Amino acid sequence: MALALAGFALPGAPASSVAAVGDPVAAIQHQLVKGRGVRVVVYNTSNNGDGWRRFKPTKGVVGFGDGKVMATDLVDHQMQGVRDICIGKRIWQYKPWGNDPKGKKWVTYPWKCDLRLGAGDLRLDKPAVLAAVLSTATSERPSGTYDSVSTTLHQGVMTFRQLWEVRPELRPKREDESSSWPIEWRLWIGKDGLVRRAWVTWRESDQSSLKGATNGQGWFGFAEDIRYSGWGTKLTIKPPPPTQTTAINFPKH
Repeated sequence: MALALAGFALPGAPASSVAAVGDPVAAIQHQLVKGRGVRVVVYNTSNNGDGWRRFKPTKGVVGFGDGKVMATDLVDHQMQGVRDICIGKRIWQYKPWGNDPKGKKWVTYPWKCDLRLGAGDLRLDKPAVLAAVLSTATSERPSGTYDSVSTTLHQGVMTFRQLWEVRPELRPKREDESSSWPIEWRLWIGKDGLVRRAWVTWRESDQSSLKGATNGQGWFGFAEDIRYSGWGTKLTIKPPPPTQTTAINFPKH
């Protein structure tokens, strides 16, 4: 496989207490050009009714082009190092313990790839979505250093209904009480406007009539924490050689 790595300001925020940062919406859009990408480390935590569980990270790179995410190359350490290369509507998968009795290392099949840049459903690569998220910010303050860059932490809360306004494809056919559930978010942003860390979480309301619907044990929730590094890295994500790949094409219905 060929893998080559070669200001948002809140009204009323004291100018002296927080370093000015560039506009994240414009800064990220400027990065989404062919032959460039960013490294990611993704930590997922979930609660299925029996307590929070943090999973081993997923690590890899995200490739850009034409103002969007074009491809990803990610290794899931929770799944014993399974590696997925997603390009367009096809996936190539490598399993360390072996894939094919013929000795080929990869299998490939049609797949609707999750080509995104962001935490949870809060998309950093979609200008309208990122702008809507930032508009719900409640505070900002100097925070940690990520990717050797000092950052300002912006944080806030938006509801699922607010998210659906800018991501209508996620809106259910019939809204229920979940539309009012809060989504807490945090973005650590450098002076250049680029996000170095993104964190988002939501959980089922204690008053929800759906409480414990998945297993009857209690509320469920989700959290995702992503670290970004090497913005603008020269990057080309290509499929593995055909000689090392077994193709699976599902029958059309």
